[in-house]
Amino acid sequence: MSKSAIKNHWIESVLVVFLVGVTVLSIGWHIYRYGGDYYYMRVNGSSESFPVTVPVGITQNGYVYGYVYRGIAKDKYGNQQRLEVHTVADDLGPFHKGQIIRITYNPKFGVTNYKKVSRDQVPPLARIH
Repeated sequence: MSKSAIKNHWIESVLVVFLVGVTVLSIGWHIYRYGGDYYYMRVNGSSESFPVTVPVGITQNGYVYGYVYRGIAKDKYGNQQRLEVHTVADDLGPFHKGQIIRITYNPKFGVTNYKKVSRDQVPPLARIH
């Protein structure tokens, strides 16, 4: 490339480097903040409920409630951890007794995600009897 072509494209080069940098930082932050180890816990019933703020018009008897689940969860190696899961407005639950939930646990930020799974999706060492 000639020097004049490089001069004409320096802004595009800076923007590309900037966008790549922002993308890498965003992915890194997401992994740091929301990543973690999966733990599997069998629901034995919720221990309490609490009011949740949701968009207008989506209520039951004037209130919407989230649930708290506490229990012993196992990772894919069979290591146990006592965890507490608070449901959020996107997935209030309630989970039924006996259901298994996969919990994403981050050592710095605690429980960052949860999801109902079937028994077949649970690794053998994490199975709860």
